[in-house]
Amino acid sequence: MRLFLILITSFICCGQSLSIGVKGGFRATDDIADAATSESKRYIVSPMAELGLPFGLGVEFDALYSRQGYRSSFGNFAGSIFSRERGNSWEFPILVKYKLPVPIARPLVEVGYAPRLINGSIESNGVTVNLLTGAQTFQRSRMNTNWDSSQGIVAGGGIQLGLGRLRLSPEVRYTHWNNAAIHVYYTSGVAFQSTQDQVDLLVGIGWNTRLLGR
Repeated sequence: MRLFLILITSFICCGQSLSIGVKGGFRATDDIADAATSESKRYIVSPMAELGLPFGLGVEFDALYSRQGYRSSFGNFAGSIFSRERGNSWEFPILVKYKLPVPIARPLVEVGYAPRLINGSIESNGVTVNLLTGAQTFQRSRMNTNWDSSQGIVAGGGIQLGLGRLRLSPEVRYTHWNNAAIHVYYTSGVAFQSTQDQVDLLVGIGWNTRLLGR
């Protein structure tokens, strides 16, 4: 944490400008694989801050929010179960950006790191069958989830359009997560998990301000 604060302070001290705004878009890839169906909302929203540095460099900080969810079901001669999860996904990318020195529309590339947190709740409805008597027992449960945190490596590219102090930045962003944060395994052998590769289409809108003393 101390090293992180030192780096942030250093960036601010040598920064030339600060752009504050919002970022939005949608996820272009599926987020759940195998024996479950994604019901996640594909939209993404985020506040955004970008610190301009010399030589076309910059550092961007986001807090990407999306609504996560899925449904799954299975059954056999001993019973069946239906489950749905609804939750919140937060990603906090820190990106180093480079913009080519081209007027008006500046091509850009970016790389960085992103921690991710996912939490929510699962509602399950099921029935078990007594194989000796044939009696059925109905069950219903609700469980909060706090999935393992993930660490992502991020790369992307796009363009930045400037009109006065207004900045418009469409981009494509790819993230590879180090683990499958969501992972569910049933005793029947049915299993599913979240995917580790993600592609997002995003647009940032920011207002550029010169830092004090510059």
